[in-house]
Amino acid sequence: MKHVHETDLALYAGGDLPLWRRLLISLHLKRCTDCRREAEYFRAERDFVTDAAIELPRELAWNDLAGEMRANIQLGLEAGECVTPVRRPEPKLGWRAAVALTSATLVIVSGWLWLLPHPSTAKVEGVVLSATADGIELLDAGNTLTLKHTSAEPAILSVSVEGGMSEHYVDDETGMVTINNVYVQ
Repeated sequence: MKHVHETDLALYAGGDLPLWRRLLISLHLKRCTDCRREAEYFRAERDFVTDAAIELPRELAWNDLAGEMRANIQLGLEAGECVTPVRRPEPKLGWRAAVALTSATLVIVSGWLWLLPHPSTAKVEGVVLSATADGIELLDAGNTLTLKHTSAEPAILSVSVEGGMSEHYVDDETGMVTINNVYVQ
């Protein structure tokens, strides 16, 4: 059997638990003598402290103390509203820094665009040779012939002025170099 935690028992003894939790603990206390004994101990201690507080001298005016505390809290809140927080100026980006940042961005973007691979194409009277991500494509009168490379690595491509295209790559399965040459005449 799982016992009730002593914090819950102390709150139960003081009557400081919500209704649903108080009902669950009272059901448990009907079955468990150890927890019931501990709850009675907490109740007795609470009664002792309450009786000791009643026997204190009557010159302690709790209502006066509560009023002073409220006044001090109100005074602190009003004093806090009088003090304005120190505002630091926000750093501003000058026009020179903006121009430099824009220039650097333009240089980086144009360099990146310059280095992008451009598709190679060789044309001979209606016949088109083009390099694709899959390999070399030959287009002639609506017909397509594709020499695909199977390597995961990109192939090295060469284009000749006479209308030829060559690619070579290392085959992943065999480790051998494969060369595809296509000539258009």
